[in-house]
Amino acid sequence: MASITTENTTHQAWSLTNLAEWAQAQLIDVTGDADQRVCQGISTDSRSTRPGDCYIAIKGERFDGHAFIEQAIAQGAVALLVSEPGNYTVPSLLVADTRIALGLIARGHRQAQNLNSLIAVTGSNGKTTVKSLLAHILQTQAPTWATPGNLNNDFGVPRTLLQITAQHRYAVIEMGANHVGEIDYLTHLAQPDVALITLAAEAHLEGFGSLQGVIDTKGEIFNGLSDQGVGVINTDSPGFEQWCGKLATKKIITFGRSDQADIRVVGGQSTQKGISFELVVNGESHSVCMPIMGLHNAMNAAAACAACLAVGLSWSQIQPGLESFQGVAGRLQTYQSEQGLLIDDSYNANPSSVKAAIDTLAALPGKTVLCLGAMAELGVDAKLAHAQIGIYARQKGVDYVFAYGKDTRATLAAFNADQLQPLSHSEISDQVQLLIDTHQPIDILVKGSRSAQMERVVENLLERNQYARLS
Repeated sequence: MASITTENTTHQAWSLTNLAEWAQAQLIDVTGDADQRVCQGISTDSRSTRPGDCYIAIKGERFDGHAFIEQAIAQGAVALLVSEPGNYTVPSLLVADTRIALGLIARGHRQAQNLNSLIAVTGSNGKTTVKSLLAHILQTQAPTWATPGNLNNDFGVPRTLLQITAQHRYAVIEMGANHVGEIDYLTHLAQPDVALITLAAEAHLEGFGSLQGVIDTKGEIFNGLSDQGVGVINTDSPGFEQWCGKLATKKIITFGRSDQADIRVVGGQSTQKGISFELVVNGESHSVCMPIMGLHNAMNAAAACAACLAVGLSWSQIQPGLESFQGVAGRLQTYQSEQGLLIDDSYNANPSSVKAAIDTLAALPGKTVLCLGAMAELGVDAKLAHAQIGIYARQKGVDYVFAYGKDTRATLAAFNADQLQPLSHSEISDQVQLLIDTHQPIDILVKGSRSAQMERVVENLLERNQYARLS
């Protein structure tokens, strides 16, 4: 994929009058040449503003971009997008809300591009893996742009859309949410040709209130589909029937293990080298081998296959990309040493994704260690959810659990761990290192929400031991 910077869009060329039209802004021309000015990039951070950029002054919870306008101009900004009038020395676009205006500009830019298809992806689990897998497959056919990192919210999606260029034929846009209405907003900006929901599960319950709230919010992704758009949904997920009803007038492609799925996962085996399974595509069975951990990734493969079929690819075009995909950093990335495996699944966590990762760990032959960081945004059910993880790990035969974060006390107690108090990252690393030094083999899973920063444990263990990357 093309390279990306996270604060500025790739240099393109937008006329200031176009930006004003898209943003529904009042153009204030203090130089007399605004109608001839061309912006070659858009910046939301004055520190990384480049010559030719339009600087957007965003008001956040802890900062106000208007305070840094002079710095942005000094660094070469040729125009401003502001919500406060002022005596600026470059032309400005005045709007009521610069964050909303950024979204409107992104929508206008997306509409101006000559894409074959834009695929939008959301879901409680798997959306980043599916996004990356889709981009990997589509890139083999034509230039493809995909959401970099986790820029999947109401600020990140517009910046991602603005980096689609004339050369791109496909775009894959990841959409996340922690409250009702967020995905509805994002899908109307992206206007997808294909909209995919990987799964609805109990995640971000503080913002959604219940699993039903998750189902409703994920279903918002279909609100931006055109009349010819295609919905891709999981037959095995809560909310399936509701989403089918929402898509009653549109084409639907389904995936899952259910017999009714258009793209059906059958069986599956997991080894230290990857996974293998059967994928039934419109009635025809195909054997698939992927060099990534976790049998749940068979469902991610089915989802990606369904979306690729929706944009017109054939199985022969899809299969090579499936079988060459190396995974996503922080998501079941595997390292091998003489002592055993280290599985880095530290990128994020919710109850269902933690259980899926435990399944992967429990299938390994060595002594097993779970290093768990607290799962965030679970609301009033947080302690119960953490306790259920402890019970699940015990039932699956995990040998040791170490944990970080106050809610994990419930996990440790339910597991009957030797250490009943959460530890720091360094203390967890020390305890696991003692096991590495005394047990052979020993297999380790590191998992947690982003806020738990469990990648620190992974980094510590990689520094101390001679691990080699497998996937």
